[in-house]
Amino acid sequence: MTGFVALDLSKASTGWALYEHGSDRAHYGHWQLGSEYTPDGGVFCKLHQCLSDLHSLNKFDHLYFEDTLPPVKLQGFTNINSIRLAAGLSSHAESWGEALGMRTIQRVNLESWRPEFIGRVVSQQAKRDARNKSKQLDKKVSARGTLKALTIARCKQLGWTPRNDDEADALGILDYVLTLHQIIPPWRKDEVLRPPLEVV
Repeated sequence: MTGFVALDLSKASTGWALYEHGSDRAHYGHWQLGSEYTPDGGVFCKLHQCLSDLHSLNKFDHLYFEDTLPPVKLQGFTNINSIRLAAGLSSHAESWGEALGMRTIQRVNLESWRPEFIGRVVSQQAKRDARNKSKQLDKKVSARGTLKALTIARCKQLGWTPRNDDEADALGILDYVLTLHQIIPPWRKDEVLRPPLEVV
Protein backbone atom coordinates (compact mmCIF):
# COMPACT_ATOMS: atom_id res chain seq x y z
CA MET A 1 0.00 0.00 0.00
CA THR A 2 1.33 3.43 -0.99
CA GLY A 3 1.24 6.03 1.76
CA PHE A 4 1.30 9.82 1.54
CA VAL A 5 2.09 12.31 4.31
CA ALA A 6 1.68 16.09 4.08
CA LEU A 7 3.05 18.54 6.63
CA ASP A 8 2.42 22.17 7.52
CA LEU A 9 5.61 22.80 9.47
CA SER A 10 5.89 25.08 12.50
CA LYS A 11 7.41 24.96 15.97
CA ALA A 12 4.19 25.64 17.89
CA SER A 13 1.92 23.39 15.83
CA THR A 14 2.97 21.21 12.89
CA GLY A 15 -0.08 19.92 11.06
CA TRP A 16 0.15 16.46 9.51
CA ALA A 17 -2.16 14.44 7.28
CA LEU A 18 -1.74 10.86 6.10
CA TYR A 19 -3.51 8.78 3.47
CA GLU A 20 -2.81 5.18 2.48
CA HIS A 21 -3.91 4.57 -1.10
CA GLY A 22 -6.97 2.33 -1.07
CA SER A 23 -8.06 3.16 2.48
CA ASP A 24 -11.42 4.78 3.23
CA ARG A 25 -10.19 7.93 4.97
CA ALA A 26 -7.32 10.24 5.84
CA HIS A 27 -5.75 10.52 9.29
CA TYR A 28 -4.60 13.88 10.60
CA GLY A 29 -3.46 15.77 13.66
CA HIS A 30 -0.77 18.17 14.86
CA TRP A 31 2.42 18.09 16.88
CA GLN A 32 3.86 20.70 19.23
CA LEU A 33 7.57 20.61 18.49
CA GLY A 34 8.65 22.92 21.28
CA SER A 35 7.97 25.92 23.47
CA GLU A 36 9.53 29.38 23.46
CA TYR A 37 12.38 27.92 25.52
CA THR A 38 13.17 24.99 23.19
CA PRO A 39 16.36 25.50 21.14
CA ASP A 40 16.16 24.92 17.40
CA GLY A 41 18.10 21.66 17.69
CA GLY A 42 15.51 20.33 20.11
CA VAL A 43 12.71 21.31 17.71
CA PHE A 44 14.37 19.42 14.85
CA CYS A 45 14.90 16.36 17.07
CA LYS A 46 11.21 16.42 18.02
CA LEU A 47 10.18 16.59 14.35
CA HIS A 48 12.45 13.59 13.67
CA GLN A 49 10.86 11.66 16.53
CA CYS A 50 7.28 12.51 15.46
CA LEU A 51 7.92 11.53 11.84
CA SER A 52 9.58 8.28 12.91
CA ASP A 53 6.70 7.44 15.25
CA LEU A 54 4.16 8.13 12.51
CA HIS A 55 6.12 6.02 10.04
CA SER A 56 6.36 3.10 12.48
CA LEU A 57 2.56 3.06 12.81
CA ASN A 58 1.68 3.79 9.17
CA LYS A 59 4.32 3.02 6.57
CA PHE A 60 4.38 5.80 4.00
CA ASP A 61 6.74 6.47 1.13
CA HIS A 62 5.74 9.92 -0.15
CA LEU A 63 6.50 13.01 1.94
CA TYR A 64 5.30 16.51 1.09
CA PHE A 65 5.56 19.72 3.07
CA GLU A 66 4.76 23.36 2.50
CA ASP A 67 7.75 25.32 1.27
CA THR A 68 8.97 28.21 3.38
CA LEU A 69 7.83 31.63 2.25
CA PRO A 70 10.47 33.99 0.83
CA PRO A 71 11.39 36.77 3.31
CA VAL A 72 9.61 39.43 1.21
CA LYS A 73 6.27 37.65 1.77
CA LEU A 74 6.65 37.28 5.53
CA GLN A 75 4.58 39.54 7.76
CA GLY A 76 4.05 40.46 11.39
CA PHE A 77 6.71 39.73 13.98
CA THR A 78 8.85 37.49 11.77
CA ASN A 79 12.56 37.92 12.47
CA ILE A 80 15.78 36.28 11.30
CA ASN A 81 15.47 33.55 13.96
CA SER A 82 11.98 32.63 12.73
CA ILE A 83 13.26 32.45 9.15
CA ARG A 84 16.15 30.21 10.21
CA LEU A 85 13.79 27.95 12.16
CA ALA A 86 11.36 27.62 9.24
CA ALA A 87 14.19 26.82 6.82
CA GLY A 88 15.65 24.34 9.33
CA LEU A 89 12.34 22.50 9.72
CA SER A 90 12.00 22.12 5.94
CA SER A 91 15.60 20.94 5.61
CA HIS A 92 15.22 18.49 8.48
CA ALA A 93 12.03 17.01 6.98
CA GLU A 94 13.91 16.61 3.69
CA SER A 95 16.87 14.98 5.42
CA TRP A 96 14.60 12.60 7.37
CA GLY A 97 12.86 11.57 4.14
CA GLU A 98 16.19 10.85 2.44
CA ALA A 99 17.39 8.79 5.42
CA LEU A 100 14.19 6.70 5.33
CA GLY A 101 14.32 6.24 1.58
CA MET A 102 11.09 8.01 0.68
CA ARG A 103 10.08 7.62 -2.97
CA THR A 104 9.02 11.28 -3.04
CA ILE A 105 10.27 14.17 -0.91
CA GLN A 106 8.86 17.41 -2.19
CA ARG A 107 8.23 20.98 -1.07
CA VAL A 108 4.85 22.37 -2.10
CA ASN A 109 4.30 26.04 -2.85
CA LEU A 110 1.46 27.70 -0.95
CA GLU A 111 0.31 29.48 -4.11
CA SER A 112 0.02 26.12 -5.85
CA TRP A 113 -1.94 24.00 -3.38
CA ARG A 114 -4.29 26.48 -1.67
CA PRO A 115 -6.02 27.94 -4.79
CA GLU A 116 -6.57 24.39 -6.05
CA PHE A 117 -8.02 23.33 -2.71
CA ILE A 118 -10.37 26.22 -1.94
CA GLY A 119 -10.92 27.28 -5.55
CA ARG A 120 -8.98 29.81 -7.62
CA VAL A 121 -11.88 32.27 -7.86
CA VAL A 122 -12.43 32.15 -4.09
CA SER A 123 -8.72 32.65 -3.44
CA GLN A 124 -8.48 35.60 -5.83
CA GLN A 125 -11.57 37.23 -4.32
CA ALA A 126 -10.16 37.00 -0.79
CA LYS A 127 -6.95 38.70 -1.94
CA ARG A 128 -8.90 41.33 -3.86
CA ASP A 129 -11.00 42.11 -0.79
CA ALA A 130 -7.84 42.52 1.30
CA ARG A 131 -6.32 44.89 -1.28
CA ASN A 132 -9.49 46.98 -1.36
CA LYS A 133 -9.58 47.16 2.42
CA SER A 134 -5.92 48.21 2.42
CA LYS A 135 -6.80 51.15 0.15
CA GLN A 136 -9.78 52.13 2.29
CA LEU A 137 -7.84 52.05 5.55
CA ASP A 138 -4.58 53.26 4.02
CA LYS A 139 -2.65 50.48 5.73
CA LYS A 140 -1.57 46.93 4.97
CA VAL A 141 -4.37 44.37 5.30
CA SER A 142 -3.56 40.69 4.84
CA ALA A 143 -5.85 38.06 3.35
CA ARG A 144 -4.09 35.38 5.41
CA GLY A 145 -6.78 34.99 8.08
CA THR A 146 -9.58 34.78 5.52
CA LEU A 147 -7.68 32.26 3.40
CA LYS A 148 -7.01 30.06 6.43
CA ALA A 149 -10.70 30.24 7.41
CA LEU A 150 -11.66 29.27 3.86
CA THR A 151 -9.27 26.31 4.05
CA ILE A 152 -10.97 25.12 7.25
CA ALA A 153 -14.38 25.60 5.61
CA ARG A 154 -13.29 23.50 2.62
CA CYS A 155 -12.07 20.75 4.97
CA LYS A 156 -15.49 20.69 6.63
CA GLN A 157 -17.16 20.40 3.22
CA LEU A 158 -15.09 17.28 2.62
CA GLY A 159 -16.11 15.75 5.95
CA TRP A 160 -13.11 16.64 8.10
CA THR A 161 -13.12 18.47 11.43
CA PRO A 162 -9.64 19.99 11.79
CA ARG A 163 -8.91 21.37 15.26
CA ASN A 164 -6.81 24.23 13.91
CA ASP A 165 -5.63 25.78 10.67
CA ASP A 166 -2.38 23.77 10.77
CA GLU A 167 -4.31 20.52 10.45
CA ALA A 168 -6.50 22.11 7.76
CA ASP A 169 -3.44 23.22 5.77
CA ALA A 170 -1.91 19.74 5.99
CA LEU A 171 -5.17 18.24 4.70
CA GLY A 172 -5.26 20.76 1.87
CA ILE A 173 -1.71 19.88 0.87
CA LEU A 174 -2.53 16.16 1.04
CA ASP A 175 -5.60 16.58 -1.14
CA TYR A 176 -3.56 18.58 -3.66
CA VAL A 177 -0.67 16.11 -3.93
CA LEU A 178 -3.04 13.18 -4.41
CA THR A 179 -4.37 14.94 -7.52
CA LEU A 180 -0.77 15.21 -8.74
CA HIS A 181 -0.61 11.42 -8.49
CA GLN A 182 -4.00 11.15 -10.25
CA ILE A 183 -5.53 9.53 -7.18
CA ILE A 184 -9.19 10.21 -6.42
CA PRO A 185 -9.53 9.70 -2.65
CA PRO A 186 -12.85 8.66 -1.07
CA TRP A 187 -13.70 12.18 0.12
CA ARG A 188 -13.62 13.36 -3.53
CA LYS A 189 -15.46 10.49 -5.20
CA ASP A 190 -19.00 11.65 -4.49
CA GLU A 191 -18.36 15.35 -5.07
CA VAL A 192 -20.21 16.45 -8.20
CA LEU A 193 -20.64 20.20 -7.74
CA ARG A 194 -18.63 22.20 -5.22
CA PRO A 195 -20.97 24.31 -3.02
CA PRO A 196 -19.97 27.90 -2.17
CA LEU A 197 -17.59 28.23 0.76
CA GLU A 198 -18.74 30.04 3.86
CA VAL A 199 -16.47 31.50 6.50
CA VAL A 200 -18.12 31.22 9.90
